[in-house]
Amino acid sequence: MRGRESPRAGVTDDLELVRRIKMTAEASQEAPRSSIWLVSLALPTPHGKKPDSVRLRAETFSIMYRYAVKLGLSPKRVIHTVYGLELVEAPNERALPHRTYERWKAQARNTINPATDRPYLPEFDLERDGPRRWPIGRHPLEPRKAPPAVPKPVREGPYAGRTLRLTVTRTPPPACAVREAHEQGRHIIGPDLVIEGRWTKGKEQVPELPSLQALSPIETVRRVQSLVKELEERYPGAEVTATVAEGTA
Repeated sequence: MRGRESPRAGVTDDLELVRRIKMTAEASQEAPRSSIWLVSLALPTPHGKKPDSVRLRAETFSIMYRYAVKLGLSPKRVIHTVYGLELVEAPNERALPHRTYERWKAQARNTINPATDRPYLPEFDLERDGPRRWPIGRHPLEPRKAPPAVPKPVREGPYAGRTLRLTVTRTPPPACAVREAHEQGRHIIGPDLVIEGRWTKGKEQVPELPSLQALSPIETVRRVQSLVKELEERYPGAEVTATVAEGTA
């Protein structure tokens, strides 16, 4: 009589993989920066021991590192977040990486890629690997105190040297909708946007700014970017910046 075969492990038995799939879905509206989670699903986890583990770990680490840099994200923050490592942070101090991250990075820098005869991850180069942030907004995986990914253009015109800062906030969602969302374990955002502006220099009157209604987060970014471009054309030489606060309840 044949013994009962043990059930084969499924995808849902890999808790780390399940977590990354969940994070991929949750971050999908942040594309293309959310694609960092999608890339992680195509790579073997650097955790644990497996055949040829050092080479696989070096390859995974180097791919994630370089892709994070390409997206203007901090490789250190990305790899800690994606692979569940603890990153110790204190106000105004440099974040301290987990010792596992340091070990993985050393392996990626010291392991030779047989396809190139060079290390999987080359030594740090400030010009190539230096931190860059995206021009609009703050992403939790962006490096701190980093210059913009796109250099500031040389501005000419009567408003050169001046900045119009826009603050975009959402109106609170209806109380009944908040209660219903909390009962279902969900978070919701307010339906409408209020835009306020302030000049950094001079006493120029702030232009009348629109109130935007019933915009999704993706539509919000598009509409605000369009408004920024419109105001920069109206005030030649001025820099117009926008901060969007996606309030939740």
